[in-house]
Amino acid sequence: MKIEAARSEKNRLMQEKYSQLLSRFGIDNLDGLSSMPAPEPRTRDFGGCVPGCEICEGIGVLTDTDGKSFPCPNNPLRFYQTGVGEGDLEIMQKIPKTENLKNIKAALKTVLDARAGMVTIYGAPGIGKTVSAKAFTVLAVERRMRAIYVRQSEMINDLRSAFDAVQGQLEYNARLERYKTADWLVIDELGRDRMTDFAQESLSEIIDARYTAAITGKAATVLISNNAPEAIFQAYVVDRIRDRRNQVLNLRGKSLRGG
Repeated sequence: MKIEAARSEKNRLMQEKYSQLLSRFGIDNLDGLSSMPAPEPRTRDFGGCVPGCEICEGIGVLTDTDGKSFPCPNNPLRFYQTGVGEGDLEIMQKIPKTENLKNIKAALKTVLDARAGMVTIYGAPGIGKTVSAKAFTVLAVERRMRAIYVRQSEMINDLRSAFDAVQGQLEYNARLERYKTADWLVIDELGRDRMTDFAQESLSEIIDARYTAAITGKAATVLISNNAPEAIFQAYVVDRIRDRRNQVLNLRGKSLRGG
């Protein structure tokens, strides 16, 4: 067990330091004290994770070998601002296993495993597009990726509301950058709301940045809609989405909602 191994290593280091301390004072043995086992490390609780977490000791974050921090797997806030929750993975596991669902999952798995690429899924409503995208966003979070699932309407409202801030343009740029640079981004319900000039401009900038990141192996993007890209975007955006290096799935079928 990793946790038990970590405890054993802590005990060994504490015993070693204790022996070194005795040696500094010229003590080889003090009634057997030098051979006493080190005290069992106690799990601390810093309030950043679940109480008594044995993985992060309550801090809530861990650090990898490159010095990058990531949320502890037990941290209830690890899905903060991702647009999903742990239950979204369970929902996908419960829906009928159709051919459409198989194709969707295969496409999403490809970009998740590569941590890069662009997948566009469009077609009939109710065939599992959203459920699958949310579930794979949960998996992206668990793989320590900066992941976001967002509907077009939510994204545009978030960007537009930035101008209510004191420094509106700076806030808008900061929010735009978050969508442009996330390791994993799902934009759902594309074209469902009216494509205003602001929406067209913002989405075009985001998708252009995501396209570059996809073909250079730096980020993964999933675009979901009931409509073909040509019915939503301007030609130069469609050209990027239809790049042969990307995946585009046009799916038809009966709604799983029973409609």
